[in-house]
Amino acid sequence: MNNIFKNTWMIFVRNKEYISTIVVAPVIMLLVFSFILSYQSKVNIAVINQDHSEIGSMVEHTLDNTDLFHTIDMDLDEVNQSIIHNKIEFAVVIKSDGESIDLTKEKPIEIIKAKDSKLADYMETILNNNINAKCNNRVHDFEIRKNEVPKKGVPINNALGMVIFKMIGSCSLLAGLIIAEKRNGILNRIYMSKTKMSAYLFGRGSAFFMNLVLFIFVYFITSKIFKFDFAMKNPFNLIVVFSVLAIFTIAFGLVLSAFTNDENHVWNFSILVLLPSSILSGALFPYNAMPKTMQKIGAIFPQRWIISAIETLQKGGSLVDTIVPLASVLVLSILLFIIAVNKINSLIL
Repeated sequence: MNNIFKNTWMIFVRNKEYISTIVVAPVIMLLVFSFILSYQSKVNIAVINQDHSEIGSMVEHTLDNTDLFHTIDMDLDEVNQSIIHNKIEFAVVIKSDGESIDLTKEKPIEIIKAKDSKLADYMETILNNNINAKCNNRVHDFEIRKNEVPKKGVPINNALGMVIFKMIGSCSLLAGLIIAEKRNGILNRIYMSKTKMSAYLFGRGSAFFMNLVLFIFVYFITSKIFKFDFAMKNPFNLIVVFSVLAIFTIAFGLVLSAFTNDENHVWNFSILVLLPSSILSGALFPYNAMPKTMQKIGAIFPQRWIISAIETLQKGGSLVDTIVPLASVLVLSILLFIIAVNKINSLIL
């Protein structure tokens, strides 16, 4: 087992694709997609109108007719996390006091924003001016109350789906190695040495797991250096989630190697499965924007389970709360490993 592990490690390190796939690619994808996807033509803001009075309608009309913003409906208890996760820039809350509108009275309007939100300050000025113009009989100028949430950085969610896609796609390195050894008769010699095929594949997979751990740490350290926002209490929990994903990546690569005889076809075959499943699972396309039928289809893929675990952590949950999706990924990985062992055994026997 140790010899298999050491041999596999040296093979991967000497592979020309190794550095680009395991080290360079996660850094480039993280930086490019995180910064590019941070900029949008329209900024999402939430409007929570609990009053439905004259001022409330005027505030909604002002926000709806500002070209820079796209207003969305949202519950008040979702606002803070939505700002932290970069789903909205800020929220305008028009609170009801249970009385009929009286323009001579203070009307409770609140902006909930991140400390560094310049756009929220811009909208605050517009709303104050409009309300003061409307309430010209007021003794004091109207002033909107502000409630600030912790300062947010560039969210990791922008590049998260692409990183997951790239990580699973890296299974082609492992599959290519085993396919080459099948073709060169190495597997037959391993079988003749009375080494169990499960031990051989486990050794190859363990070495590749260490490579994926390097992938994970490169991604994590780069995120820390650039102060990206993990939006979770303990960012180190993300390493656990990605480690589970690494186990699935290995199992997926072993299955590909068992059912494919040409390493040149591995990537094409994996893309045929990986690309549509990543789209449907919400890794490469907003899951909530898809029709309900498509969401039900996407829910069966392991990428969705991984993303669900990350979303649970970002909502304030702990690793205990992610047991169901992560355990599902591990069970699927074990099944794929068993299938790969049995298939390769049948080819040799």
